[in-house]
Amino acid sequence: MAHPQVSTVTKKPQFHSLRPCWLLIYWSVLLLLSGPSIAQYNERPALVGSGNAEVDISGRSIKNKRIRTIHDPSPTGAGGSGAFIVRDPFLAYQLGRNLNFREFRTRDGVLSSIGDLAGLMPDGTTASITARNQLSCSGCHNLPQGNAGGGVSFHKDSGLSRNTPHYYGAGLIEMIALQVRAEILSTCDTNDDGWIDVAEATSAPAISIETHPGGPTVDFGSLALSNGITGVPNLNNIFSVWFVDSSGRPVDGATEIDGMATVGFNFHMSVWGWGQGLGRSALNPTNRAFYWDPANAHSGMQAFDPSTDNDPDGDGVSEATIAGAVQFPATHVAPDRGLCMDALGFSHDDPDGDTYLNEISEGDLDLAEWYMLNLPRPAFAGSRQSFNRGVELMDNMKCTDCHQVRWDIKSQDSTYEGDRRLFDFNVTWNMLTRRLEGELTPLFTKSGMDYVPNRRGSMVLGIFSDFKHHDMGAGFQEIGFGGSVNTLWRTPFLWGVGSGFPWGHDGQSLTLENVILRHDGEGTASRIAYESAPPKDRMKLINFLEKLVLYDVESLPADINGDGTISSNFMVAGMDTGLERLNAEWLFQTPLKIQGRVTVNGNVLTSFAGTNIDQAYQQLTHCRVDSDNDGWPDVWDAAPRVTGYRDGVN
Repeated sequence: MAHPQVSTVTKKPQFHSLRPCWLLIYWSVLLLLSGPSIAQYNERPALVGSGNAEVDISGRSIKNKRIRTIHDPSPTGAGGSGAFIVRDPFLAYQLGRNLNFREFRTRDGVLSSIGDLAGLMPDGTTASITARNQLSCSGCHNLPQGNAGGGVSFHKDSGLSRNTPHYYGAGLIEMIALQVRAEILSTCDTNDDGWIDVAEATSAPAISIETHPGGPTVDFGSLALSNGITGVPNLNNIFSVWFVDSSGRPVDGATEIDGMATVGFNFHMSVWGWGQGLGRSALNPTNRAFYWDPANAHSGMQAFDPSTDNDPDGDGVSEATIAGAVQFPATHVAPDRGLCMDALGFSHDDPDGDTYLNEISEGDLDLAEWYMLNLPRPAFAGSRQSFNRGVELMDNMKCTDCHQVRWDIKSQDSTYEGDRRLFDFNVTWNMLTRRLEGELTPLFTKSGMDYVPNRRGSMVLGIFSDFKHHDMGAGFQEIGFGGSVNTLWRTPFLWGVGSGFPWGHDGQSLTLENVILRHDGEGTASRIAYESAPPKDRMKLINFLEKLVLYDVESLPADINGDGTISSNFMVAGMDTGLERLNAEWLFQTPLKIQGRVTVNGNVLTSFAGTNIDQAYQQLTHCRVDSDNDGWPDVWDAAPRVTGYRDGVN
């Protein structure tokens, strides 16, 4: 299998080589490389010594201009989202990363109002979340900073907090969820029309999904209706259900099959969000929705997304996006509906009335989704033998009854989509170097200029979730602002659980042992098994969980060109970039060239500021040129020489 090859990327000879592995180092490596390492995630494209205030010697701040991305599925549309994803996919990944971590500004339309109450509790009257309180996804997802971490707790539904989870491995999570839906339909949708009618619901077997060949099965309930031939299906609360007419189209406001207006149902898994109580599932079913929904709620930036609305047969399920995932307009549509369109192709709707239009474009969502699809998964900071011993302890204490260790993604065929990622980043513990190290494995075939995902099967080891909602009893009870009670929560993914507190949906547990001891309800047997275990076994289990870690993706020592070594002097565009690591900029079609050695206040340092940003980031291509630097590409700008942050003109 070919590795990403860039003619300007080479390695200096090594006196010794390291086995390809993986590494986790917070910011310490970058400190060694360049001095200051904690970057601000706004634009800092200037060179050290230029006298420009917008400088960052670490290179970790955003270098590219904020330009709304044009959605174009064609790989030949220069500067469009399809061309980036198909022909410069590591640039697409980096641009998506920058959209996730960028600190948006007033000129971008962020925060039309600040700190308002928004959303409703199940009673339909009590206000829920405090909205419009962040400039960036990284305002909550920031440990480790500059990554898809977690770490922030905030008030959502109750006086106790809601804990922000990390989203490492987001693409794998989404693919498993979509695969489970596809498997249920392949078994139960006997007439292959894409939804479940009454006859199919009453004759369907119990929904038992195998996690991997020969592995455990997960009971997701039943399609059987609550009243025989009417009512609602008995599916686990992870599923969001909508009810359809005889053509399979969603019926607005319907809450059950009544045999008249509604004769069937459709469904998806809402994998993002801890849970909102019986019948409300969680928050988002796809990574794309997981970007535009919080962008609206927390940053006041509304997305316009025809890709989600691309539902030709009107069944509430879209055609696949450029990244390959169907969306679910039956339950999740972007807030900017595009009811009033500009002749140049963008929406005039302005849902929040702040006069800033099309704040998040369809092309932006293409790139954000691509980044999330390819996000590396967490690591285990120990040997495979110690991993297996830890899993055995979890088995003995009944933890794996819910925290399933492994899921497999099936190869693409007429039912399944296969693994849609561009690459896998496998991080393992090197016993010799005593560190985590990474290895980039391509999951694509190069066909001419196009990068084509192989869509084969893959094993997802160490995810530790059954994707179900469970009643966790009094230990995890949440009493909402208005008095509603919820004890139903999705099994959290334990990968990365060792990288920090707090734990639990509410962030109320400050130790791993405390969150284990809170297990009531369906988790009671596991808690009792833990309490009954010998102290040394309890300690071993905690030590095992502490090794399920996150890491700083960009500073982790890694073999990214497949030669089996991790270079100490990785050469990119003729410049020594130091320790080899997964900086996507090194893998662009035109790799970023760093500034190199500079002297600052008598200290000789390596500057990772870029000297060819326009070329590397394709800012001079047709759909990216923004002559007046107002965030509106010239092809969308009625006055491309007049700065107009709101709509290209004003």
